[in-house]
Amino acid sequence: MLPTTMKAVLVTEPGGSDKLKIAEVECPKPARGEVLIRVAAAGVNRPDVLQRLGLYPPPAGACPRLGLEVSGEVVATGGGIGASLQGKNVMALVNGGGYSEYVVAPAGQCMRVPSGLGMVEAASLPETYLTVWQNLFMKGGLQAGHHVLIHGGSSGIGCAAIQLAKMHGAFVHVTVGDQEKANFCKKLGADFVYLYKQEDWSQAVLNNTGGQGAEVILDMVAGEYVDKNLSCAKPGAKVIVIALLGGRFVTLDAAKLMAKQIVLTGTTLRPQTSEFKAQLSRVVESVLEKGFSSKQLQSVVQAQFDLERVADAHDLMESGKGMGKIVLKVSE
Repeated sequence: MLPTTMKAVLVTEPGGSDKLKIAEVECPKPARGEVLIRVAAAGVNRPDVLQRLGLYPPPAGACPRLGLEVSGEVVATGGGIGASLQGKNVMALVNGGGYSEYVVAPAGQCMRVPSGLGMVEAASLPETYLTVWQNLFMKGGLQAGHHVLIHGGSSGIGCAAIQLAKMHGAFVHVTVGDQEKANFCKKLGADFVYLYKQEDWSQAVLNNTGGQGAEVILDMVAGEYVDKNLSCAKPGAKVIVIALLGGRFVTLDAAKLMAKQIVLTGTTLRPQTSEFKAQLSRVVESVLEKGFSSKQLQSVVQAQFDLERVADAHDLMESGKGMGKIVLKVSE
């Protein structure tokens, strides 16, 4: 018998982590094409923090509560779904509401948990790996032998990007804030690591590519980084903006953009259609199974907190001390 109510994290009003609270809310029911997951763990991501601050409203039709990725057991299914998922442990990209005891997810966004991984590790994968695959490989066209520059190398996105790029034979350049993070990224496989507070990373990328520049640049900073990206991008490169930690407005030298014929673009995953996310999930599910079984990928969970300590998890995310993923434990 499924419960009618459950514990979930609510944002009382936009603001700091003190605006997060645990409350009793109605347990969701899966609609046609959806499953109900009893949540074991939920990943914490930068968009969750931005939504808490009131800077990232959920798209129309999405659950307004926090949480974009979970692991857990499928305990109920809506119409149009066979029995194959019932009772299975899955990891899933959800359309909000992951910080709770139960959450609904489109069936197509559920993925098998790679062999040997626990529920905490599994909860750290969907949002980051789907985001990275969409941008590095689908939009960026990253190939073996390419040079890729990844900003925020020690973040959850950065860790996934480093590992996937190395798994596919690319040369990886990353920017980080301090030596501890630099060492962390090197252990994950980064070939070149730049301390952005101490050196001109744009010139360093050119130096380490024989003056050619990087074929793909994954930028979660934006702001003043965008023009510097153009300086160290190879002619015909793809520069992809996925976050705005350095500010949403930029000043750039359009002559560089034109002369190098650079593609400057950006994406967000959450507003994409369920059909797109399902297709992306199938590809990434296969890549993760291969990567973890071959030991080319590894879990990068930095910290785990009980659901009641969600404020501490958000504080760590905002501290700038992140090296890997942060996960909330919801149930055993």
